[in-house]
Amino acid sequence: MGPQNQIILDDDVLEAVKQRAEAEGKTLDQATNDVVRLGLSEARWQRVLKRGRDYQREMMGAVSDEEAIQVAVDAVHESRAERRGR
Repeated sequence: MGPQNQIILDDDVLEAVKQRAEAEGKTLDQATNDVVRLGLSEARWQRVLKRGRDYQREMMGAVSDEEAIQVAVDAVHESRAERRGR
């Protein structure tokens, strides 16, 4: 466990996390970490889905094989640049 941290949750959110912790037999800290990780993971998935929809739209707009290849190459470069930026 890391250093002591403090966050302030809305009362309804805290109650929901407490209920989840109790239902899953976890501590409040464990349940809070699980919920935050889940939220972060969901945000990443939403970015991946959006990128896929954007890519599909670009591919549908390509009028030649060369344009389609360029769209794919650009998508790969964009993905690699994003990974390097982490």
